[in-house]
Amino acid sequence: MKYLFKLLMIVFTFAIVRSGYSQSDSVTNTLTNFNIINGTKFSFDIYTLRTTASSFIMGNSSYIVKYTSGTLTNPVISNVNPKYTLGGVSNSYDEMISQRLSATRTAVQLMYVSGPGENISDVPGSNGYGERIATVTLDILQSVSVTVQWDVLNSAVVSNTNGSAYNSFEGIFTGVLPVELASFTSLINLNSVSLNWSTSSEVNNNGFDIERKSANENSNWNKVAFVDGKGNSEELANYSYTDKNLEIGKYNYRLKQIDFNGNFKYYDLENEVVVGIPVQFELSQNYPNPFNPTTKINFTLPADTKVSLSIYDVSGRLVSTLINNEFKQANYYSVSFNGANLSSGTYFYSIRTDNNNETKKMILIK
Repeated sequence: MKYLFKLLMIVFTFAIVRSGYSQSDSVTNTLTNFNIINGTKFSFDIYTLRTTASSFIMGNSSYIVKYTSGTLTNPVISNVNPKYTLGGVSNSYDEMISQRLSATRTAVQLMYVSGPGENISDVPGSNGYGERIATVTLDILQSVSVTVQWDVLNSAVVSNTNGSAYNSFEGIFTGVLPVELASFTSLINLNSVSLNWSTSSEVNNNGFDIERKSANENSNWNKVAFVDGKGNSEELANYSYTDKNLEIGKYNYRLKQIDFNGNFKYYDLENEVVVGIPVQFELSQNYPNPFNPTTKINFTLPADTKVSLSIYDVSGRLVSTLINNEFKQANYYSVSFNGANLSSGTYFYSIRTDNNNETKKMILIK
């Protein structure tokens, strides 16, 4: 009798291996690239990597994600892997779909129709996760803490012969959705831009990166400052920042709101900011003043001209030439002066253009 039991166990084990539950057919599925967009959308990417088998042909497979009830809705998929869609290389798949299964679950389903199918890639790629299946974007319903993770019990990558791979699941998001931004506006003063924004409520808010880019098509976003947030607040909070000494041009701004867990989302300033040509010549007081040993000298040119900018001591002796009869276009300018090799005392900086001459006093204190 015991030999019959052993024989049955061997047959059962062999059947499991044949049906695809052996770890020789394995994949790792990863949720990654979590992002909050303009405080209203939440998105993530789904990746699959074949980890051990020499080949595993993708069949009908379900990628199911669960989350806190009442936080996310209306799933939409994009960036779909063309390999697993209608009209792909093997033409073995129907259109990939995304659907809301309940108030707490969303599914991305890959529909195998017939044919040779596609072998899941075992190449980790630059991110180490394998090949992207799709991007999922959902609407944010309310500003609360949320956990987004795999529904491990119901998700499965299945072969075209209905054998399931051994599935590993990676990636989880735990954070707050989102800070409620009440307003975001700009005000231009010459070549300075004042940004003002307010929040109606905040949860776990570390603060805001302020990012700027030139409005031309190929420019990149650059961080210009960081403003601390209120952490947790149910009251209206007002913020401001002034971006100074910009050149003539058109600019875009956005806020990158960051929570204490490192999660972030973007808020774009709706309007384009335009810094125009100065309307008059002006030589500003150096700043700081007094200084030690460096200071900045700002001036504006309403028209193209040649410019000279020089530093003199109290006796009228030339001690430094910062600009020597150079052609400058109409614009806003800022020039640094380092007085490390000079003695403490009073000095004068003088600017000369085709149409203007002006001199101001500054004080070096060591």
